[in-house]
Amino acid sequence: MPPNEKPPVPLELRADAATREVIDMADGIDRIMGNRALYARMLQRFRSDYAHGPLPIGAALAAGDTILAHRLAHTLKGAAGLIGAHRLHQHASTLELALRTDPAAQEAALAALGDPFDQVLRLLDQVLAGGAPSGFVQDMPQRSLMPDPALLARLVQLLVEADGAAVDLLEESGASLRVILGEARLAQVTKAVNDFDFDGALRALGQAAG
Repeated sequence: MPPNEKPPVPLELRADAATREVIDMADGIDRIMGNRALYARMLQRFRSDYAHGPLPIGAALAAGDTILAHRLAHTLKGAAGLIGAHRLHQHASTLELALRTDPAAQEAALAALGDPFDQVLRLLDQVLAGGAPSGFVQDMPQRSLMPDPALLARLVQLLVEADGAAVDLLEESGASLRVILGEARLAQVTKAVNDFDFDGALRALGQAAG
């Protein structure tokens, strides 16, 4: 173990329905095939990327840049779904739809995003500090974001960000991803990415969870 890396610390994650509605961590871990170290990094990345909650979307909307606001809502929807933040995912999806089709509903959809966003960020602060609510115990590695993330982590990141570089990554690292994902799932992910259906690619990655 590198000298600066802390050993895994047992975190107590409450399994009741109210907490699962904020972040269903078991579902999030399942979506990346049980890789808890990767999931821990994803939680840290989400907390870092969304430190300001819905403010960037609101600022884009206030500036009249609905294209940027829509892109930010779309990216948030994917990121929230990937970590198992289902309620936040639902509200981000509602906002994304309003930004695309219903200007009159945009302000209300943005306002509704605030509470679930706050709940997710508060729970992440507890989890990443090692003091989550009491309940059942899962071993979650406590470590800083790695400068050289694993191949699957990089693919997930590109898909969440709807980055076309995912096409190149699949071409360059197809052999390794075939071992990680299996032939059938890699084919599904590749087809979705080639169609620039990044949400579909993320869903394909999560099929192992059933």
